[in-house]
Amino acid sequence: MSFDLLGARRRALRVARRIPDGAPHVEVAVRRGGDVRQFRQELLADWPEMKITLQLLDSSFQPLRIDDSTTLRRGSLLVWYLWPGEAFEIGAFHHPGGAFQGYYINLIRPPRLESQPWIIDDLYLDVWVPAGGRGVLFDEEELRAAVERGALSDREADGVRELGGRLLEATQRSRWLPPGVRHWPVESVPALRLRRDTPGIFHAARISGRIIAYGLYVMGVVSATSIGFAAFTDAFMIAGAAQQTWKLVILGEALLLAPLALGGLLPATRWPQPTLTDERSLFVATLASGLAVLALNTRAEWSGALLPVYGTLGLFSLIFAVCRWSFDREVPVFALAGVAMTLLALVLLL
Repeated sequence: MSFDLLGARRRALRVARRIPDGAPHVEVAVRRGGDVRQFRQELLADWPEMKITLQLLDSSFQPLRIDDSTTLRRGSLLVWYLWPGEAFEIGAFHHPGGAFQGYYINLIRPPRLESQPWIIDDLYLDVWVPAGGRGVLFDEEELRAAVERGALSDREADGVRELGGRLLEATQRSRWLPPGVRHWPVESVPALRLRRDTPGIFHAARISGRIIAYGLYVMGVVSATSIGFAAFTDAFMIAGAAQQTWKLVILGEALLLAPLALGGLLPATRWPQPTLTDERSLFVATLASGLAVLALNTRAEWSGALLPVYGTLGLFSLIFAVCRWSFDREVPVFALAGVAMTLLALVLLL
């Protein structure tokens, strides 16, 4: 893992550890034979198709060795992914220092999630996929012992072994993780909290962030392309085939980046950050720009600069207004005021 990626993960873990006061949580009872252990976990996502929880191991947790180089201890952070009806769950384990340690696949009976505590019946067999290593199958001896003492039937044990073998084989592929695990890693915890607590702001920030990122990506590729054409062609000296080719290449790059950026497939477009912006910040920016419009609307040379700025602020204010009303069912006063101010300013400019 590069230094930058490790630094980003450590920053994400610091944010994840700061569990908000009053954050939704679930009690999870894990039953393994006659042993029952109960854990309190923050509920990050409670969707019909998938549940995501966060578990921060406190001082009451006794250190648990997974393999020769991995031990769970106080401060370890676990992100759990659970699918109703599925016979396994996946945990992403992180060292207290920030390093990703690996994925733990726990074979279980389909979980009972109708009431608290959630009931997880552990079926002994586990698959461990260490970071940068190959998957291994754990606790076959415990599974065999459970059959011998009558805790599991031979038929159920055979099903567990068959599933464990398939999951172990799947981990040998480069993209074996389910989409939900790939899409919502630990770096996305702030975005998951934002989506859980204020879905309107989440969707508005996501759309706005992707538009901003698209503009930045386009600026980057246009700059690189222009430097290349300036170095090897006369595209900027005289009108001709080279200049037309430059324009077509830039148009093609912009068209290619649009679905990637707006669809959230580029790195800077995956998750909105809570600090990106909100409708109040947009209103303040719109108000400040509005004063500039009132002061400078008679100056024709300023119109060209103010028009795109104000149009962009109006677009973002409109996005926040629609998303806050659609998802939060709240009247977005500041966003609506920003839209109204934008329309007035555009009338003055035009």
